[in-house]
Amino acid sequence: MATSCTSVSTSDTLTLHLDGPGSGAENMRRDTELLQRCARGDIAGAVRVYWFAPACLSLGRLQPATDVDMGACARDGVDVVRRPSGGRAVLHDGEVTYAVVCRVTDPDLGGGVLDACARIHGHVARGLALLGVQTLPRARGRGVRRDALEDAGVADCFARPAAHELLDVAGQKLVGSAQARLGGALLQHGSVMLDPPHASSYLRNAVANSRGGGLRRAAGREVGREELAQALASGFARPLGDRLARPLDTTL
Repeated sequence: MATSCTSVSTSDTLTLHLDGPGSGAENMRRDTELLQRCARGDIAGAVRVYWFAPACLSLGRLQPATDVDMGACARDGVDVVRRPSGGRAVLHDGEVTYAVVCRVTDPDLGGGVLDACARIHGHVARGLALLGVQTLPRARGRGVRRDALEDAGVADCFARPAAHELLDVAGQKLVGSAQARLGGALLQHGSVMLDPPHASSYLRNAVANSRGGGLRRAAGREVGREELAQALASGFARPLGDRLARPLDTTL
């Protein structure tokens, strides 16, 4: 996908990167560098949309490596990488990932953890609606601490939805998300599954199976990665307007 366009030079400009496929290590390096640059005040933020090649199992920042069945990953050629964001394991295979970096005070994307998550998911939901897929956010429960403790015991991100994560109309988790914060900046990762998730095949002692039918089932048709990536980008671009611009040079 093309990445060159006239840039908009303002202190509030967020850059849009449609990056296509990359290795797990390279994708995490780019996202981490964007977060660090935002924390330093070098940039206001960025939106990246990409996927992984080869398939990759990403672990949350504090997730124990012992959750991974390394033998199964080696057998099937699945890379393993650790995300700078939190959450649990995601198998990046048959999916598209978005990464949003911004200041925590950003009027369109920032706020507290759950507030920022809800705002960012609003843009993601708008993009999925362009594909004919309606979603609804999981309601924020009263027992936030209890939910967090239960989530910590589940190795697979798609085994259960967290607050504000997007569900399809059947109530199945469609988008898994996690955040990291550094100084005055935040990074939110989100993974949109095209097909039913199957990370449990590469995890030890998974306490629950992945639940979710995937975007293709929700759309009732074949949706490609490029089409999904463009829809996600449009979901951010339309409401953000001139704040979101393609950079002349996407090399970090």
